[in-house]
Amino acid sequence: MNILIIGSGSVGIGLGTSLLSQGLNVSFLASQKTAQEMKSKGVKRTGLFTNYSFTPDEFNVYESYNEIPKKSIDYILIASKTTANKDISEKLNKNKDILNDNFKILICQNGFGNDEFYLKYFKNDEIFCARVITGFKRPQRHISEITVYTEPILIGSLQNENPKDLEIIADKITASGIKCELSDEIDKYLWAKMLYNCSLNPLGSILNVNYGK
Repeated sequence: MNILIIGSGSVGIGLGTSLLSQGLNVSFLASQKTAQEMKSKGVKRTGLFTNYSFTPDEFNVYESYNEIPKKSIDYILIASKTTANKDISEKLNKNKDILNDNFKILICQNGFGNDEFYLKYFKNDEIFCARVITGFKRPQRHISEITVYTEPILIGSLQNENPKDLEIIADKITASGIKCELSDEIDKYLWAKMLYNCSLNPLGSILNVNYGK
């Protein structure tokens, strides 16, 4: 099972190392500076829960879609900033030949409307969303630190599709130490996370403290 992480920031590296820890084949699509750091230093997950470290020969790092082998990807995890969704969805559409049959795309971003970019090019049963309420930060380009844990990561569909094909992803993330579950009500939990952010973001800004504090 081959997984491609698009967006090698704190969330992308955090989830990628979680899946690597369970023996899955993980590749990262990263910017040039991040890719160089990962190729020379590997990747790490630190902070809460089990810490993991992987050498550069234990995963793949790509800087462009042209480098990715054809028909090689079973699951894509989108862990970029939401502002990149238009560009990522268009490039994935142009590079569909990297995808295996029965592939799935999991958007690991909070908020609403993120899936609409991908639904222009892919079917309803190929696009799923995750509610991520675990806190990640990136102290260095190749390291993800888990700073706070509130509730499990939830995976589901905003188009009422059955998320059973994502169960293996949820199980592997849970086995790595971060609880992850499937949900038939992902819309409810994404709204809850949005309300959570609407409350905490202003407080964090006014008081100049992070979510953990």
